[in-house]
Amino acid sequence: MSRGLSNENEMRSIYEASKKIYEGKYNVANALRSLNGKVSGTNASMCMYFEIYACMRNAKCYKMGTSEAFTKYLLNSIFQDSGLDAYINALSAVKGNYEYRMSVNNTQPSLVRACEDSLHACGIEISFEEIPAANSVPGANGDNAQIESLKKRLIAPSFDRESPLPSHTQNQTSSPRMMLEMSPNNLPITADVMEINIQPPASILNVFSRLSYKPWYAIAEFVDNSTQSYMSHRAELESAPGFEKLIVDVRYDAQKNTLTVKDNAFGMEIDRFKDAILLDSRNETQTGRNEFGMGLKTAASWFGKIWTVTSTQYGSENQYTATIDIPLLDEQHLQGTTIFRDHVASDSHGTEIFIEQVTKKITASRTIGKIRDLLSSMYRRDINSQNIEIWFNGEPIVFEEYPVLTNFRGKSWKKDLDFSVEFENHTYHVTGFVAIMNPGSFPKAGFALFRQDRVVIGGTDNNYKPFQIFGQAQSQKSLKLFGELNMNDFPVNQAKDGFIWDDGLEDAFINVLKDNIQEYINIAELSIKERASELLFSDQTSAELQQNVSETISSAFGNEANPDQSSANSTSASSDKNEIDSSANAAENTSDISEYIDTILNAEDLTECISTNREYMVPVTNINKVHFSVQWARGSRRFWIDYEELGDDDYEVKINIDHPFFMPFSKEDGFQKVLEKFAIAFVLAERQAKLASDKDGYIKATSINNHMNRYLEKLAEDEKWNNT
Repeated sequence: MSRGLSNENEMRSIYEASKKIYEGKYNVANALRSLNGKVSGTNASMCMYFEIYACMRNAKCYKMGTSEAFTKYLLNSIFQDSGLDAYINALSAVKGNYEYRMSVNNTQPSLVRACEDSLHACGIEISFEEIPAANSVPGANGDNAQIESLKKRLIAPSFDRESPLPSHTQNQTSSPRMMLEMSPNNLPITADVMEINIQPPASILNVFSRLSYKPWYAIAEFVDNSTQSYMSHRAELESAPGFEKLIVDVRYDAQKNTLTVKDNAFGMEIDRFKDAILLDSRNETQTGRNEFGMGLKTAASWFGKIWTVTSTQYGSENQYTATIDIPLLDEQHLQGTTIFRDHVASDSHGTEIFIEQVTKKITASRTIGKIRDLLSSMYRRDINSQNIEIWFNGEPIVFEEYPVLTNFRGKSWKKDLDFSVEFENHTYHVTGFVAIMNPGSFPKAGFALFRQDRVVIGGTDNNYKPFQIFGQAQSQKSLKLFGELNMNDFPVNQAKDGFIWDDGLEDAFINVLKDNIQEYINIAELSIKERASELLFSDQTSAELQQNVSETISSAFGNEANPDQSSANSTSASSDKNEIDSSANAAENTSDISEYIDTILNAEDLTECISTNREYMVPVTNINKVHFSVQWARGSRRFWIDYEELGDDDYEVKINIDHPFFMPFSKEDGFQKVLEKFAIAFVLAERQAKLASDKDGYIKATSINNHMNRYLEKLAEDEKWNNT
């Protein structure tokens, strides 16, 4: 038996509060508030004392224990305040507790001493052996007849109730319920007490503390219960006065070392409430997020040594409270606890879980950050529905959707999935989506696996990344490939942090998943550089470039059709011819021409064209238009340009982007447009130089340069380009 409670002031305060609960003047919550600052024990201990007092008044065996001093104080006070009849009830309750303890090999001689000292102080001459033992159910097994027989023997007209006890209230001989009936206020009884057996033995609760939980998964057990309660009764709650949305508030008080989880969900009536705290009780419906019915007790026992549940179902006037004090139950080999019922307003609803003496402290900043991140990911759909709010330590949990790659190969890279996995004559249906993240993130990439719209596997640094799909941890796929998969048909473990699929089901799932997302795996394998390179020379980019250069050509050569310009071209050609004819050193240019023929006219074909054809029509005179078909190419590093005259004023041009001179600039904004105009100007300059050559085909070296300068000047006059 505990020896902790011996301070007379504390014992008096607890006794008075217990008496007021029994008489209906206080509910449990009011009684606990009245003791705040007056006693040093926990709320769980106070509730236990309240129950012991109620059992004494009702001649009911109790299985909890308290100090010898407090047992004697209760007996003496009940005798002094409520008379011999109530006193005999109290003695029989203590005797019942004594015999119960003997039956579990936990004999408490202090109970005998407490009773004998009290009997002597009250002047009652009976021995401890003569006291009938109360049963756990009043009146069972004939104990009521024995108690009444003792009362008749002791209560007589000549009985002298004077005693040396200090009198702090007037003596009463009638029962408290009779006193209430005679009271002018006719106060209703608003608190009931129900004792339940929490079989299997309470020692199993200590096992729960060693489960391989993580704080975020343990908290998720409470949130699961809250959200499922809301979803199962959404219509009723939305009709409740003042209800706007479900709010689940999780708070850890580091100073008091307590954890509180409170919601405004539908709440529980007595049957469901008992299921929530009984160790061998499971959810019979086997559906929803709380399908196992073990989450509250396992998570609460994992987190701390003492936990209290209080709940009120919407539309009911009953509020139920029960406390599981693991050290007390274990120390005294108890297997029962008490449910207290209080009356509240019928529009009250919700549940509160209060955990004391937390053993898994939430103080490290990394742990707090992890809790926020994983709760955010786990309940992302609830949070983003705007119907549910989850708070942690006074701050709301939020989730931001991951950015998806868009405008690559002409589409957004996110695809819905709907497939089935066949395994051992069962069909497992999977839905969801796969996507490419841009920019990528190693902690966020991977699949979030959902069940009942709640993440089972997933979250920051916890997403599902099977090697068969993602490869090495630092691969491009592990950086960018992500998605969400609904796995309602797959069996989940009791902790709801993984699936039961080690029998080959997981391998079958991975194979089917891989087949359905192969295109996305291929895209995810592309590095940013490779994707940028492809985008740089994509059909879309090619089309945009063609439009821009066409506008430039139209603007630059808009005046070429007038006769003056044609005359200028003719004059220019004549001037070039005269220069060649008058040159005494024309033969010296033979080597230049030979190099030109080798490098340009006889250029080898490039091995790979990597873009669509871009078509341009350049009006060089009022009657002459030159057609260009331009492509980017790769393969040769020797030539920067290769072109072929397919017919009169019809050119096919390939620009080699692999040329060492261009490669450093090929990804710069606007460089494609510069290069395209430069190549067209170059071909036009050579064309014009050939037209101006002499009858032997000789071209003065400066001729191409002069024409090139002229065409580049025209193309540079494009106002749009000058502004870039």
